[in-house]
Amino acid sequence: MGKNAAHPTNAQIPERPELKALWRDTKRTWTLIIAILGLLTLALSLKAWDEHQAAERAFLSRLDAEAKMLAERVSARADAADVVLRLVGQNELSKSEAASIAKGLDALVSLRDAAQSPPGSRLGDAAAAARTLPEGDSGLVLTVHGDLVAVSALPERPALIALSPITSTFSKPENARLTLRSPDATFSFGGAHLSSAAELAPLAGAAIQSGPDVLRAGTACAPIGESAVTVCITIARPLFAAADLARLAIFFLLLLAPALALFGLTRRLSKREAEALEQAAHNTESDRILGLVMRGAQAGYWEWSHTTNTIFFSDGASEFLGLGRTGLVSLDDLLSRAPVEAHERIREAFNKARTIGWIQLSFPVSVPGGRWIEMRGSLSDDPNTGEPVFGGIMLDVTERKQAEDRVRAAERRLRDAIEGFAGPFALWDARKRLLFWNRAFALDFGLQDTLRAGMGHDTMQIARAGAVLVERQSKEDSRTTLIALRSGRWLKMVERPTPDGGLLTVGVDVTENIRNEEELKKQQEKMKRTALDLQRSEGKASELSRKYSEEKAKAEHAAFTKSAFLANMSHELRTPLNAIIGFSEIMMNELAGPLGHASYKEYSRDILMSGQHLLDMINDILDMAKIEAGKMTITTQAIDPSDPVDAALRMIRRKAEEKEIDLVLDTAQNLPDIDADHRAIRQMVLNLVSNAIKFTDRGGKITVRVEQRGPEIYFGVTDTGIGIPAEDISRLGQPFEQVSKTKDRNTDGTGLGLALTKSFAEMHGGRLTLSSIYGEGTTVAFYLPIGGPGSLGQQVVSRDVA
Repeated sequence: MGKNAAHPTNAQIPERPELKALWRDTKRTWTLIIAILGLLTLALSLKAWDEHQAAERAFLSRLDAEAKMLAERVSARADAADVVLRLVGQNELSKSEAASIAKGLDALVSLRDAAQSPPGSRLGDAAAAARTLPEGDSGLVLTVHGDLVAVSALPERPALIALSPITSTFSKPENARLTLRSPDATFSFGGAHLSSAAELAPLAGAAIQSGPDVLRAGTACAPIGESAVTVCITIARPLFAAADLARLAIFFLLLLAPALALFGLTRRLSKREAEALEQAAHNTESDRILGLVMRGAQAGYWEWSHTTNTIFFSDGASEFLGLGRTGLVSLDDLLSRAPVEAHERIREAFNKARTIGWIQLSFPVSVPGGRWIEMRGSLSDDPNTGEPVFGGIMLDVTERKQAEDRVRAAERRLRDAIEGFAGPFALWDARKRLLFWNRAFALDFGLQDTLRAGMGHDTMQIARAGAVLVERQSKEDSRTTLIALRSGRWLKMVERPTPDGGLLTVGVDVTENIRNEEELKKQQEKMKRTALDLQRSEGKASELSRKYSEEKAKAEHAAFTKSAFLANMSHELRTPLNAIIGFSEIMMNELAGPLGHASYKEYSRDILMSGQHLLDMINDILDMAKIEAGKMTITTQAIDPSDPVDAALRMIRRKAEEKEIDLVLDTAQNLPDIDADHRAIRQMVLNLVSNAIKFTDRGGKITVRVEQRGPEIYFGVTDTGIGIPAEDISRLGQPFEQVSKTKDRNTDGTGLGLALTKSFAEMHGGRLTLSSIYGEGTTVAFYLPIGGPGSLGQQVVSRDVA
């Protein structure tokens, strides 16, 4: 059929009958061809529109799933923060321990303290946001500063809040924008060009909007748990993506193929050629649909011929492996993309697949940034060749592996913390089956070879009977039990239910308390016997009562006289001493003009040093008197243990330099915060370093060491001085006790430095130790518990200086 016959006019229609018949046949043929092409065009257009809508729905589905995943991530962190807050609120965990366990929390304070912060500050706004919750409710709120605030309301206890910046929970997205919002606050970051589209985010679900900044944008939102906070993610969505253009091109080809087939049928195309063309079109459509499915699922597919040991990877799978191409590769090529330590496991999985007929394998891939992939597949027959081949999909499981690693790391930190606990600890599920226990639990009850996961609570009670001598229940709390072990130790066992219906068992060593109680009972019995003896002798009792009254009056008068003397000395001595020190310092520095003679300046320096020495002695005596009277108090707070030590050394370094003594500070790295009084620690270090300087020869060395030793912080001062004779060590640490003068050394002082240091350490729940080799040097150290006074679970018994 020629070109001129394509669209003839009426003037071109021949008048001959045979030509008219030919024209009618030609016209009918062209009409049929055009109708077929029109219907095919309409069908393919509808198909293209349907696939475009399917792609939109798939995009929104992925976006919605990602928003829900982000919401679940925040919800999980909020649940973890709530658990930490409850443990802190129940005094089962200190704030410093909570900060080391729960990473990402910037602050952990009570709601009452946060409410005292100025408006506009992070804590002030966090308190205001927390008060939007109903009173007595726990939950999660958002501030305009971008902080997620976890609120934990405990019965009969002040509410606690924890702040976690959003940027510590989510990394800043490059091609998307994250928005968290609540009824009172909204915070967005990432993807600045998507700001206007993010404002159109729905309350929940996913939708595509049009905005002035981008042509189109997809937004999905999901609520965070049961809170009023919603997390939204917005990603730009062009009107026609590259996949849409490729799809249109494929549809054009699919439209062109039948047209060519129709034209070819009229020009001697054989039936076999038409079938081959149709099969090619079918294969192209199948590949296209499979590619769409794989891209939508963020996956790729692969085929492995175990006869030739070659693997075919699709575009998506090749992208995961960083191959940059598709087609057949060898197993060795695949191994080259994985770390060496994974090669044997990959080979074993492929070799085992020949026998079992399926394969499931995950391994890391050496690509920029790192990636974990998972290959799944089974054995089937190739429809073309009939040969058996393995086929399956390849998934990117990097985020899942990272989440699993984070969970394992958190579990490991928690296990380490529990294992470091000195007392027995055990966790049971809702059916009272053993889930976890620490080493102390097994050792205390002699169950090293008996305990196993899943062991019943009643079975454990029977198994531990051999190690228990006495067991009695507390009258105040039915879930608290005192246990006497055959080893001679006493344990206070407390069992508390967990929120999920399980059971928590914790034990504390109270041996010393029980011994003190027994000793107290003995003393009381002794006093009763003494009282009975006194009652038998009325004359003696009357005489003793009279003497007791006289001695009591004398003691009260002496205490009053001592207090009056100390108060008078505080006023009468400190006031002139301050004047002496101040005027001598003015004279020494010649602030009012030159003194006229160099000797006067030396005299004024002597006056200043003597006045300061006398004032230090008076302050030591007054502090010791306050401690003995029980009026000295300390104010503990979370501090860096190296701060007060560094401050003390800066104050006394000049004194060391005057004697040419090398003063060295050795501080361990990553020390935890300690609940202690900053001023008291500084004073203790000053006392010990001052003593070390006093008894160290010129050119010597003093080392101040700060490090963690178990649940305590060690503060030690080691000098290369004259040392202390063994017979004098037992007297040190008592008020006004000093070592005898040796080597004609002038060591004037009150002898209160060590006594004050020991008292301050005991007020913190710590202890003082002293060791010395006469003629070589001395080490004086004090230990303070990290959690503050009473944090070790029992009363600390201070050791004598020895």
